[in-house]
Amino acid sequence: MQKNQKVKEKIQVLKKSKARYLIFVIFILIAAYGAKYIYASRGSAPMMPMVAAAVTEAVEENIENPKTHVALVEAINSVDVVAKVSGSLDKVNFVEGSYVKKDDPLFIIDKEPYQANYDLAEAQLESAEASFVRAEKDYNRQKQLSAKNIASKATFDAAESAYLQAKATVSQAKAHLDLARIDLDNTEVKAYIDGRIGKTKVTIGNFVNASGAPLAKVVQVDPIRLAFSVTDKEFLEMQQATEIDDINDLTVNIELPNGQILREKINQIFASNEINLGTATIAVYVDVKNEKHYLKPGSYVSITITSDKPKKGIVIPETAVLQAGEISFVYVVGENNLATMKPITLGKAYNGKQVVLSGLQAGEKVLISGLANRMLRNGTPINIINAQNK
Repeated sequence: MQKNQKVKEKIQVLKKSKARYLIFVIFILIAAYGAKYIYASRGSAPMMPMVAAAVTEAVEENIENPKTHVALVEAINSVDVVAKVSGSLDKVNFVEGSYVKKDDPLFIIDKEPYQANYDLAEAQLESAEASFVRAEKDYNRQKQLSAKNIASKATFDAAESAYLQAKATVSQAKAHLDLARIDLDNTEVKAYIDGRIGKTKVTIGNFVNASGAPLAKVVQVDPIRLAFSVTDKEFLEMQQATEIDDINDLTVNIELPNGQILREKINQIFASNEINLGTATIAVYVDVKNEKHYLKPGSYVSITITSDKPKKGIVIPETAVLQAGEISFVYVVGENNLATMKPITLGKAYNGKQVVLSGLQAGEKVLISGLANRMLRNGTPINIINAQNK
């Protein structure tokens, strides 16, 4: 009886084991046929995993990369006021530090001796002219007599010589009068240029010498010059950035010491004709208006030069660019959100942006993240996150 019971239990264990085995075999078959069905429906290879990445559009925009330079403010013209005649200083006609105009009489030197010299020269001219009239009449008379063989040759020659000497005396007297007039005019020491005059170095009553020490100094303040230095590379970039037909399209932004920004059109811009061997830089000079006289010669300001007609180009973020040896490329997202690698030619970079000379069109979507993912390659499906335009 017990033996039969044990046989029945063994049979039940075998049945349960067989059932479990059948279930396992069925699960394996289902898994195998399921995978085969999936692969058959999607092709011979499994589907590539998606890469999550942010994108931005390549845009066409004005390409400007104004660099800041420290410039020295210089006067285009600076003139020392000097006396051309000697004498006592009678008058000072300006306020120190004021703005003066060309030909304004700044200093007056004692006129009396020069006025007397002028009057003397004028009288000498009148005397010479009277002598010339007498000599001319005598010469004409002797010329007529000589033509009729009445006067001797020697008498005619003497009259002709006296006439020529009188004529030369008149010319000499006129020259003396001109010199006396110049000296008299120079008793008024005038401004040669428009500008701001500094401190007078001679006061009233002092004796000044012709071509002696300067009496004062006038510096031109409008227009004014900004001088700065750049490397040869920066100079070439500046030339390329400012290849324009009209210099009036250039604007200089000037930051004053108090932080105020002045925007002025450029009257003239030019560079030195040689490189400074000591610093390996080129001096550049920019002339601008200074109507409010905010810019003072000798001060330093920060400047940037921009164009009103900047060039246009395709621009993308620098973070979108990848390198493989000497080849630069980006990944763009095309149809069905699939990634495609595109080689590009780079221009200059500025402010986190990269100019693309060729290889991209405006509007193409460029990956800016997810670029380090090992699964990223041609044909990789992209899950676009945080899409943006820059």
